[in-house]
Amino acid sequence: MAAQSGNPFVLQFSGGEPLLAFDVMQEIIGYVRQKPIPAILQVQTNGSLIEREMALYLRDAKVGVGVSLDGRPQQNDLHRRLPSGEGTSPRILHGIQVLAQAGVEIGITCVVTDNNVRQLSGIVEMAYYLGNVRKIGFDLLRQQGRGVGIEAAKAQDLEEGLQQVLMTARHLEEQTGKKLVFSHTERVESLGCKSLAGFAHCHAMNGEAAFVDAMGELYACASLAGFSEFRLGTVNDQIDLFKQQGIGTFIRESMKFCLVCPSFSLCGGACFARWYGANAASMPYLPECMLKKVFIQEYRKQKESTI
Repeated sequence: MAAQSGNPFVLQFSGGEPLLAFDVMQEIIGYVRQKPIPAILQVQTNGSLIEREMALYLRDAKVGVGVSLDGRPQQNDLHRRLPSGEGTSPRILHGIQVLAQAGVEIGITCVVTDNNVRQLSGIVEMAYYLGNVRKIGFDLLRQQGRGVGIEAAKAQDLEEGLQQVLMTARHLEEQTGKKLVFSHTERVESLGCKSLAGFAHCHAMNGEAAFVDAMGELYACASLAGFSEFRLGTVNDQIDLFKQQGIGTFIRESMKFCLVCPSFSLCGGACFARWYGANAASMPYLPECMLKKVFIQEYRKQKESTI
């Protein structure tokens, strides 16, 4: 369905934990390569199942790897645990090391909660320690699924935590000569040089995304899966284009408050799914605004220093 336009598109395996169905992933990847289909392949995993053979396969199949890690072990293991109660950090770090040995660079996604927001610089230290981390992204807690009952980070704590992140990154870059990329910095830079427009990131708003769940149900966004109002159809009956357009209009109207914000040109607009999940009504979700603000300020500071 996605390939019908003939244009390249991102095909991301996510979960749950997608490597639990690695045989299915291999079948899909083989299908994509054989056709060929112009898909940019990615997997978002907790890394706990990765061993050498799997790492080599992902490398050779040119699958971009993102690993979920929420900081140093004591922070990560607060919410990422095995059924036995044991923290997942030893398994995740083993998986990342196996990927490093196979020559695979990764990105890390850190989910920010009230429990780790004051120690966010630890994820930067972990990235330098591991050696094969190229990029870090921060994702604010969505209070759905396993996130229900976990307290979200407050805006002020987030500002302080992210300032510490940037200071730690600068210090370690000076010491090692290696520069980490932050996904939010990339986005601000793209907006700043006009290669990206406002709300371009919201593929659900623009009718450019479909999330397929394990039963073949289609949703406008992975973070909106399970909400019937954002269901697009199934892989058998294809996308309901009328419903897709209606969802796009609803998201666009809901996020109108972003358009009057003086930072919109460098922010690009809030994430609808995060705002919707936070029940923020007609107001912005302040922690997300703060997340964007810190990286916008850093971008402006860097730009001024080069003038």
